Amino acid sequence: MRSWLPQWSKLLADAFAPARCMQCAFEGTWYCTSCRNNAPIALQSCIGCKTDRPRGTTCRSCREDIPLAGVVSAGAYSNHALQRGIAWLKFKGVRKIAEPIGGLLISKLPLIAPLDELSKRAVLVPIPLHKRKFQHRGFNQSEDIARVISTICNIELAPILVRTKATHSQAKLPHDQRSHNVLNAFALSCSQAEFETLAAKKPIIILVDDVTTTGATLIAAARALPPISERKIFGAVVARG
Repeated sequence: MRSWLPQWSKLLADAFAPARCMQCAFEGTWYCTSCRNNAPIALQSCIGCKTDRPRGTTCRSCREDIPLAGVVSAGAYSNHALQRGIAWLKFKGVRKIAEPIGGLLISKLPLIAPLDELSKRAVLVPIPLHKRKFQHRGFNQSEDIARVISTICNIELAPILVRTKATHSQAKLPHDQRSHNVLNAFALSCSQAEFETLAAKKPIIILVDDVTTTGATLIAAARALPPISERKIFGAVVARG
């Protein structure tokens, strides 16, 4: 019975949590106009070398080792509103907050391609949790965020990856250990033929996650997708550390 208690407490938190600004705690909205207007500008950069890239594209030299065409983010993890919103979602189970932070991420998707093009040619693939962590948390925060984007932008949602290895929390590891931690941690949950059919219709694959710092998780997930010509893989995250 105890194993159900964390999930029940999070369900109750989600049901009764009043909307409070993620930055200043002003009641009635998850992100008040004043805090939104004063938020630091979200700067995009190459996920490999961190060089400034206005559209978040991976630079040519880094593309030799990184299978991501680019990564876009709604803002920096130093933005207290994003940091608090992600914490409320992941650790307090306030799942309603996926909508405002997903909305912030939507505003950056045109850096990949126009939204009308993405609705026709893109697919959203949330970064999965290992089954044990999913059972403990009761939901996947990345899938919640991806579902918000899918609903608002009419972009197909396809949870086609599974996490096959119970990895340590990336946030608790030194940067130089993170790539090894997620090495071979992901696999397709569908057949390769099914993936090829999907990629033929939707050649823009967008991996959705809440936070990235080194990009190791996004890169490991991208490497789990079979290589197919003419398809591009991007990452879209709420915050970059």
